[in-house]
Amino acid sequence: MPESSVQPGQLCCVTVSKWWYRVIIHRVINDQEVEVFYPDYGNLEIVRKSWLRFLKWCYLKLPAQAIPCSLAWVKPLEGTWSNAATLLFKKLCGSKLLVGIVDEYVNGILHLFLCDTSTEEDIYFHCVLRDGGCADVCGENIPSQGFKELNPSALYVQPSGKQENAELVEPDLRLQQESLADSETASSKLDGDEL
Repeated sequence: MPESSVQPGQLCCVTVSKWWYRVIIHRVINDQEVEVFYPDYGNLEIVRKSWLRFLKWCYLKLPAQAIPCSLAWVKPLEGTWSNAATLLFKKLCGSKLLVGIVDEYVNGILHLFLCDTSTEEDIYFHCVLRDGGCADVCGENIPSQGFKELNPSALYVQPSGKQENAELVEPDLRLQQESLADSETASSKLDGDEL
C-alpha cells in the first residue's frame, strides 16, 4: 500500500502466517509498524506496514463478524477491571469451546453469560469471578467505565438499524467507498467524523 493510504480508519487486509485477514488501521506506531483492528475477530494487533494490502471490492462490502460483547450481570469491584480479574478471565477462556447464553442485546452490545461445559459441573464465569473476589454479581448489565476505550469495535462497527422479528442482525462496517484505477481493488476509509 502506498504510504499516503496508511492512515487510521483505512480498511485493508494483512497477511499473517500465510493467511489473509481484513483489518482497519487503528493507529500508526512508527515508520515500520501500525496497530490494526480485526473487524471479524474484534482484537487489536501491531503489524508491519509492508504486510498491508488493498482489498478487492467483494471483500469490502461484507459485514463485520465481530460483535461487541460484555459479560452479563457482573461488574468490577472498582470502576475498572483489575489485573487479577483480567488474568482469571483469560485463564477461564484458555482455548476452550464455551457456551454463551444471551441475556440481552442493548445499544449494540451483546450481554451474555459464559459457561464452560467441558467438566462434569458447568462453570459460569460470573460466579467464578465473584467467588475469586474479582467482581460483583449485580443482576443487571452495566458495561464497565473503560468498555468503549478497550473495545475498538465501538469505533468501527455499528449495529444494523434493520431488525426483523427481534432477531440479532449482523453489524455493518461504516465505510465510505473510493474507486481506484484498478477495478479489482478498492480502498475504504471511515469518515473522519466517525473516529
